[in-house]
Formats: sequence, structure tokens, C-alpha cells
Amino acid sequence: MGPELADVQDANDLNVLLAVDKQTNQDKGSRTADKWKPPRRAYWCEYARRYTGVKAAYGLSVTPPEKTALADMLGTCPPG
Repeated sequence: MGPELADVQDANDLNVLLAVDKQTNQDKGSRTADKWKPPRRAYWCEYARRYTGVKAAYGLSVTPPEKTALADMLGTCPPG
């Protein structure tokens, strides 16, 4: 598989893609977890779980500010 096909598969990874409204998409842009959080606090847990899952799946690093922000968001997850 060539690099172009791998890029297309990554771009179509449903764990990475998430349908959102236009304004939310523009607000987030390419900002990391320490620079943007979903406007609905009720979604912070799911967002942080998806974010960390993608980082792990692709072997991407997490900066200390990202780690702090993600820990805060994961702290909103229900127990269990």
C-alpha cells in the first residue's frame, strides 16, 4: 500500500472523523485539547476518550498541557 492510500484510509478512519456543525468545526480547527474543548461539557468525556484513542492508535505524543486538559475532561466521565 502506497503512502497516498494510507493517507486516504487515515482520513476516513471513523475513530478520527466526527460530524459536527459548521461553527464548532471552525472553532476547533486544528487546535489541540489544551486549546479547545467541546462547547457542551457533557461531551468532554467522549471527546477525550476519542482523542486519546487516536493519539495511541497512531503513536502520537501528548504535550504536558494536552495531558492536563485531557485529564480534566476525562475527569467528567461517569464512574465505572
